[in-house]
Amino acid sequence: MRLKLSAFAVLTAVALVITAIAIGASNGPSQSKNAMSPTSHMSHMHGAATAATAGDLRVTLDKLLGEHAALAMNATNAGVKGSKAFPAAAKALDRNSVELSKTIASVYGAKAGNTFLNGKFMWRAHISFFVDYTVAVAKKDRAGQAKAVANLKTYTVRFGNFLATATGLPKAAVRNDLLGHVIELKSQLDAYAAGNYGTAAARYHSAYNHMFMTGDLLAGAIAKQYPGRFPTS
Repeated sequence: MRLKLSAFAVLTAVALVITAIAIGASNGPSQSKNAMSPTSHMSHMHGAATAATAGDLRVTLDKLLGEHAALAMNATNAGVKGSKAFPAAAKALDRNSVELSKTIASVYGAKAGNTFLNGKFMWRAHISFFVDYTVAVAKKDRAGQAKAVANLKTYTVRFGNFLATATGLPKAAVRNDLLGHVIELKSQLDAYAAGNYGTAAARYHSAYNHMFMTGDLLAGAIAKQYPGRFPTS
């Protein structure tokens, strides 16, 4: 019982840290007046002296989003079992989140990057909701699980609208893609928590692969918006 309580304490503490980071960053000074105005370079992605191509953008988004899925599942799997690896896994996941926000900011400006990362029902928020779900699964708290799932569903709508507005993609398509991601991560964690490790491994693989489709979708839309900045060759 003592070990289980310790695991819950770690999970709750990390959830609070993620929330505090998001609140602090969202209250910080904005570096851009227009959330959707593109910046002049993507130096972190392809080097300041070389123009990034549409392929470079796709590879970057695929890589970061694939890492997000893997790191998120590593963190929740560790958390639901009360592993001491959970805090380190959570930190790695947040570093990936920051890198994703930098890529968004490099296209649409610093304000958009900050909203992506720290806005209400945006990127860091959905990770906090998964932490909430992990805590609830570990405690067998049905009400807590339902609340976390409801928050994740709201995330798919709010964040989906944000991405659709930025990229020009249809809102329904973006929302459905995000919902698929949420369902895959949830089902992977459910299987892992129940000890169905073969099923969990298969769902881990599917959830990871799904993010490459998401990356391709976003990269294609961005390249179409700014063909001069992201040429096809």
